[in-house]
Amino acid sequence: MKSNISFLWIAICLLISGCSNYRELNELGVIIGMGIDHNDDPDNPYKVTYQVINPSGLSQTSTSGGKGLAVINYTVTAKTLVEAYSKASAIIPRENNFSHLSLIIIGEELARNGLDLLFDAVDRGKNQRVSVPIFIARGKSAEYLLGVIEPLEMTPGKNIISTTKSEQSDYGSTNEVLLYETISALMSEGKDVSLPGISIRNDSKEAKQISNFETTAPAYIEAKGLALFRKGKMVRWLDGETARGVQFVTSDIKRTDVVIPCSEKGIVTITAIRVKSKMKTKIHHEKPVIHTNLNVMGEMMQTSCDLDMSDPKLLSEFERKLENELKKQIKRTISITQKEKSDVFGFGDALSRTNPDYWLLHKKNWDNLFSDAEISMKVNVDIINSGMRMEPYKSK
Repeated sequence: MKSNISFLWIAICLLISGCSNYRELNELGVIIGMGIDHNDDPDNPYKVTYQVINPSGLSQTSTSGGKGLAVINYTVTAKTLVEAYSKASAIIPRENNFSHLSLIIIGEELARNGLDLLFDAVDRGKNQRVSVPIFIARGKSAEYLLGVIEPLEMTPGKNIISTTKSEQSDYGSTNEVLLYETISALMSEGKDVSLPGISIRNDSKEAKQISNFETTAPAYIEAKGLALFRKGKMVRWLDGETARGVQFVTSDIKRTDVVIPCSEKGIVTITAIRVKSKMKTKIHHEKPVIHTNLNVMGEMMQTSCDLDMSDPKLLSEFERKLENELKKQIKRTISITQKEKSDVFGFGDALSRTNPDYWLLHKKNWDNLFSDAEISMKVNVDIINSGMRMEPYKSK
């Protein structure tokens, strides 16, 4: 009798097993990218673009050399992002699904107007992933950049993320910033937001068409600059060495090349392969004093000067030269951020930990205090490798 009851329970369990919210893939509109732009209509100030996977196009792309479109973009205008989501349901013929959202692009005009209300809506959404990278569109709208089709990647979103990660690992002027990190910085009273920029090169009318596949010089997305914010509003762009200076101070450099002179016409390229920065803050005469200690490990990769790389004194000389060059570049970056009153380094957060009483009294005025703060820097460079050759190539 007991065995029969057990068998009955097992049979019932088998019959009722499964997922109550199960959906077939062809029933879902899988949203992998989202672009948010300012709209000139005051009644509908947001223009939101949703990039949805096209399963049939994705299979064509992988089997027929890129002839099918792997994504479809849908754009709506609305009063709020929540309303935009509802309106999108009227034009996307499948149930919207955000579980695979891979990036959010924000238009520059909207970023200059402010991010606070924008991320309030995004963060409250129960279906929203908070580990999504955020980008600022530069020179074009977020809607436009989400539509650029490149030959090397099947989806624009994947291409943008891959390009940014490649730039971060090889040059270091930008870094990937996730949604929850952005929200944390917006809520912080001691740190401002900085976000990576993306733009388009070789722009043409074919940039958003399959014909962009059929040229050796297609339109393509590039990582370009760092958007600087103050109190949630974008104030300017940083480019090249000045953008990289932020990453040096925050220890977000993975690898980067620095070029310094070795003679009147010759140059040496040194690759920084390990960067570690420490901040120290104190109060002197009721004013904040900030010191940054930067340790850099590097390798000498290329030289156009006639040098004997086996000479330890020569390596020490280039260590000093690189220290001075990095100090000059980073000081230029700090000078710009102080002028803009944008503490993207988090010096205020560091001060709040070391001098909480002072911070409690002055945190509301931190942007002005940061602008006038005394900031010093020490850079220590250790060149650990001069390459496989002790002497440069020379013509006989």
